[in-house]
Amino acid sequence: MIQMLGNKVLILPDTIKETTESGIILSSAEAEIPTKGVITSVGNKVEELKEGDYVMYEPRHAMRIEYSNKEYLMFPESSITAKIND
Repeated sequence: MIQMLGNKVLILPDTIKETTESGIILSSAEAEIPTKGVITSVGNKVEELKEGDYVMYEPRHAMRIEYSNKEYLMFPESSITAKIND
């Protein structure tokens, strides 16, 4: 398990798009980073979010982390733009 520190959040993103809408296969460098996902860990200075929240985020601030055969994204709390309540 990865425990975030400070103002960081760890997100399990929605599935990464590997093809365009017209079916063109993208290289891993061109693959579109999703903009939504579920928070799996929060740092001790994160105030408005908790584990399990489904959120939207600013993908350009992502740091990719691979752990236990899954790809996660790490962000500062300020990169989270919205919480989605279904």
